[in-house]
Amino acid sequence: MQQIDQGQLLASIAATSHDCILSVDIDGRILWASPATLDVLGWRPEDLAGSELSVVAPRDGGDLHAAYLHQLLEGERVAPFLDAGVRRDGSTFKASITLGPVHDAGGEVTGVTVILRDVTDELSEQRELAQALEASRAHVEQTPTPQAPRRTAAVQASLYEALGRRSWDTAIVLDENLTLTYVTPSVVQLLGHQPGDVLSTSGVDHVHPADAPRVGEVLERVLAEPRRTERFVLRLRDSEGRWRWTEETVTNCLDDPDIRGLVANLRDITEQVQTEEALRLSEALHRAMVETAQEGILAMAPDGTTTFANETAAQILGRSLDELYGGDTLAQLGLPGWESGAGRFEVTYRHPDGRERILEGSVSPLNSPAPEPLGSLVMVSDVTEARRVELTLRRQALHDSLTGLPNRYLFLDRLETAAARQQRSEGRGTAVLYLDLDRFKPVNDGHGHDVGDGLLQDVAERLAAAVRATDTVGRLGGDEFAIICEDTDEQAAVLVAAKILGELRKPFRREGDEHQISVSIGVAVSPPHDFDDLVRRADGAMYRAKQLGGGRITVARPEDVTDLSR
Repeated sequence: MQQIDQGQLLASIAATSHDCILSVDIDGRILWASPATLDVLGWRPEDLAGSELSVVAPRDGGDLHAAYLHQLLEGERVAPFLDAGVRRDGSTFKASITLGPVHDAGGEVTGVTVILRDVTDELSEQRELAQALEASRAHVEQTPTPQAPRRTAAVQASLYEALGRRSWDTAIVLDENLTLTYVTPSVVQLLGHQPGDVLSTSGVDHVHPADAPRVGEVLERVLAEPRRTERFVLRLRDSEGRWRWTEETVTNCLDDPDIRGLVANLRDITEQVQTEEALRLSEALHRAMVETAQEGILAMAPDGTTTFANETAAQILGRSLDELYGGDTLAQLGLPGWESGAGRFEVTYRHPDGRERILEGSVSPLNSPAPEPLGSLVMVSDVTEARRVELTLRRQALHDSLTGLPNRYLFLDRLETAAARQQRSEGRGTAVLYLDLDRFKPVNDGHGHDVGDGLLQDVAERLAAAVRATDTVGRLGGDEFAIICEDTDEQAAVLVAAKILGELRKPFRREGDEHQISVSIGVAVSPPHDFDDLVRRADGAMYRAKQLGGGRITVARPEDVTDLSR
């Protein structure tokens, strides 16, 4: 079965409803308005959002509205009622108002759905009906008594004819046993039944079983008191077996000789109920999405205080929701002044458990048609582990896995950086020392690769200790190493090479054995050599040192290679 997109369903219902639908918070501020708001109230929905409910309601109705809100907050149902509505031009109209609570995931009422319907014309038709009834009664009273039965029938016919002209709803008459004695023709539009199909049937038979007990209680109260009127909502079965939500107003007219029954007006409110349900479902879905999001979500007031936070935000920040609400979370993140800004951020956050966490997120404004700003929306994620993995991968890509020294790729990148620095400064120059271990292969082959690897690690440590902190020591592969010495000249570079030569001549101890190796070192300096040629020339100088017997230093010159190891 194809899943229904609840957002599209809500939008479709709201767009096609002829009633004005408002979503209002518990403080009476309108958060959202349906498209029909323009026809009913003269307001465009985007202009009305952010305004107080009093804009569309009478100013003197505040106490009544507060009482209804209190009922909703206490979990009580508020029956539909009539009140005045105020259009944008200041004119008023008679409105049928339906209120419904909006709950959060915990069942707490967080707002109200208001459905406004202009019933000015409907009430006018009611007055016409009453006038027709009074006229018929006056006619009967002026007629001699012997003709009363026939004239009473005429009154009933006149009454039923007036009822039938009321196209805005369906009117029915039930006797004291709740048997249908009259139904207006508009029942066809409401439920699809022909009037003759339902006459003489029990009205209770058409009521949804779940609503029957409540309807029975209402009708019992109405039957117990002449002229009593009750208004309630129930479901009635239509001719195709579907259940239609209807609003029913029933009045006890059993003592009226011209009616002798219960008069009920029915109005189809299926669309309204579906809209209310869709609104509640939409809010529940959005809240579920927020609460189950992998990101922390926070809403900030214009002054920076936190007005909303989901559980994920509380977990990421290591604070309870009570601690977050009302606090300046942006300042705690080290982002003061971002309340009215927008952008992405990555900050180091001191978690309450004492550890430093890396948080990434964004700040964006909460837009509103109202002139005053709503604040900001903050999305935050803990990317500590991701950054740690990135750092590890980057290090693995740029460093030798055995010694931890920069590999050939990073070494050459550092050399390019050194070249750029030399061009910007007036330093003495840059030297590259190219090293290859002598007599390493016999140790590696004779004592095993573990001993050989350990020996390479020891060499790396001695090399790093023999140079300045600003110099770069790299392993280019096998038993070959290289060093970048910045702000140096040939004489200083040779002194560094001599120091290294002496350090590596000292014996190495591994697994109880003593190993003696030496190193051949080639030196190339820029200037006079080009940077692009430094590594190759230093490598060539090292090879020349090998040919001369190893354990020595040679310097690359433009015209030849001169041995300076003695």
